[in-house]
Amino acid sequence: MRGDFGAYIDQKRKGRGPGGSDILLRDLAKAMGNMSVSYLSDIIKGRRNPPDKKYLEIIAAELHLDDGERDEMYDLAGLERDEAAPDLPGYIMDEKLPHVRVALRKANKKGLGDDFWKHVAEEIDKNGGADE
Repeated sequence: MRGDFGAYIDQKRKGRGPGGSDILLRDLAKAMGNMSVSYLSDIIKGRRNPPDKKYLEIIAAELHLDDGERDEMYDLAGLERDEAAPDLPGYIMDEKLPHVRVALRKANKKGLGDDFWKHVAEEIDKNGGADE
């Protein structure tokens, strides 16, 4: 939904600064390479799309997001932009991983739902591999 990304970022700014203070938009804008505060404010208010992955990574670092919060931020950014979450396309399109695209297309054609993907995620957890 339009504005969910901005509301999420705004909520995550609360109490995460030095001594439990809020992280100010001007400090976040400065960390993003002197982005204008009004531009960042427009993003927060849902008047502009979330920024690209490079800036999302800076936001995540500045807000001290944990892995789950970072994933949620990426999901909200993707939903608001009507795209895949920005952390996924690089993996999906990696030329060394053609079976990722094959599996996604097959699952899509067969209409496999969330229960299927939940099982896949559980299998990945069960069989090890590096968590990121």
